[in-house]
Amino acid sequence: MRSLLRDKRDWRIAPTPDSLLVEAIQASLGCSRAIAVLLARRGGTGWDSLLNSAGERFHSPQAMPDMERAVARLVEAIRKGERVFIHGDFDVDGLTGAAVFYRTLRPLLPPNSVKVEVSDRAAGHGLSRPFVLRAIDEGFSLVVTADCGVASHAEIAELRAAGIDTVVTDHHLPVGDLPPAVAVVDPHRGDHGYPNRHLAGVGVAYKVACGLHERLGKPTPSELLDLVALGTIADLVPLCADGDNENQRLIREAFRMLAAGQGSCLGLRTLMAKLSINPKKLATTDFGYLVAPKLNAANRAGDPKVAFLLLITEVADQAEYLAEILLDYNRDREIAQNDLISQAETMIHDEAMDPSEDGLLFLVGKYWNDGILGLVASNLAERYRVPTFVLSRGDRTSRGSCRSAGDFDISAALEAAGSLLLQYGGHKMAAGFSVSNENLVELEERLFGYVAEHRSSIAAFHPEEIDAEVELAEVDLRFYTNLTSLSPYGPGNPSPRFLLRECLFDSLSLVGSHRQHLKGRVIQNGLTLPFIAFRLGKHLDAFEDAGKRDLVCQIGFDDWRNDIQVQGVDLVTSVS
Repeated sequence: MRSLLRDKRDWRIAPTPDSLLVEAIQASLGCSRAIAVLLARRGGTGWDSLLNSAGERFHSPQAMPDMERAVARLVEAIRKGERVFIHGDFDVDGLTGAAVFYRTLRPLLPPNSVKVEVSDRAAGHGLSRPFVLRAIDEGFSLVVTADCGVASHAEIAELRAAGIDTVVTDHHLPVGDLPPAVAVVDPHRGDHGYPNRHLAGVGVAYKVACGLHERLGKPTPSELLDLVALGTIADLVPLCADGDNENQRLIREAFRMLAAGQGSCLGLRTLMAKLSINPKKLATTDFGYLVAPKLNAANRAGDPKVAFLLLITEVADQAEYLAEILLDYNRDREIAQNDLISQAETMIHDEAMDPSEDGLLFLVGKYWNDGILGLVASNLAERYRVPTFVLSRGDRTSRGSCRSAGDFDISAALEAAGSLLLQYGGHKMAAGFSVSNENLVELEERLFGYVAEHRSSIAAFHPEEIDAEVELAEVDLRFYTNLTSLSPYGPGNPSPRFLLRECLFDSLSLVGSHRQHLKGRVIQNGLTLPFIAFRLGKHLDAFEDAGKRDLVCQIGFDDWRNDIQVQGVDLVTSVS
């Protein structure tokens, strides 16, 4: 079926899973058929692992590669009272990973023997030569990385030559041989059987912290899960993939903890309060769209050290002060982001680009703000549903950020063009790179060629899936509660979409600061529910003139009205 509101967007109802399994789930839970279909499609015979239940069980950290070597080296450092230098990347995943290590190691080592360096955009991702020189000059004996290091061969070799050991914890794809570290803990290594290859960098750091506590006979540091959830959501790693949902379970446990007023991070709770986020009703969108951008604003429009300090402070007044600085940074970031998106849209229009046909967006602007490229790429990839590469052209080199759409592996695309790049790194959904300006044209050609060979993995060339058909008579508080039991939602476990047939619309009005949203009531068979169509205010006429139409939607909850609400609306052509 074709969307009536979104250009060139098609929908299809997902294939119905095994009917016997659906019936068994319905009988077990006493739920509606739509919920049973959803569970069967996403979980198969292991559907019960998707349900929100207390006492989550996680994979043993000992299944991670080099875990034993990493833990042994940390235990040695603790026993000898060594000086440890933690290096974290400057995005939220790296910041939270560094905070996990700081909170883990500081109580176990002598005062002032733990130092943290969070990189910035000027130094780039990974270990830098200035960091190496500081580690040597200041007499550290051990470096521990968070969300980086697997590609820092030269820097780790220089540290080793100076007598400094390195424990690498990372989740990026290794390129070639592993660096000469004491341990390289990375779920993407091909020589291990850890069930969850999609841990974020902070997830890997947490596993090392768990392994260390296990060795020392200490309780599992579950209070750190608030940091794990924040970094995992911010880094867009799949919550459910390859039959494993450990990331989802980690986040679920963190949300339970935060709802109970627990967690290691005072700064996170302070920032949530300033953003009016209710910890008892957390969703991944709260972290992904509200909290994480404020922390990332520090590396885009300010100093990433401010964000890190917020994550480790234990002083309420300091948390308030640092949170306000981040909110100021974020206002500057929003202005820069909106300006760059406007420039990108103008370029797409003026150059008559057709992403839905090309399967790719490749945009280059002179001296574009490096710190905003990833946000712009993410915005455009979500809107056009194609892999998006956004580059800032400097005098001699260009720096780029890219985001995927669908099952397209953005990191593999960069690897295929690796001979043209000065540097690159990332994972399936998001990556960054740099390239000499003289190679820009060839890089674009090679990426378009790669896309042509992998069109089947790109979202724009597939209809978006509707999970199940429902009727308004089924949509009640119990239905919504069943939906929340499958949360949190995110990559690999998207928020479910449903089809409502032959709907009418009433009480339509425009809302929002710029009247960009449309609200009203949807009517089916004499029953009615409120609906909100975000950013579809310009389609008011289409709803007024719709008559009876099929409706694709999500089911949410209106906290203001304390009522079930139809959200994420799209009108579609009728389907049999």
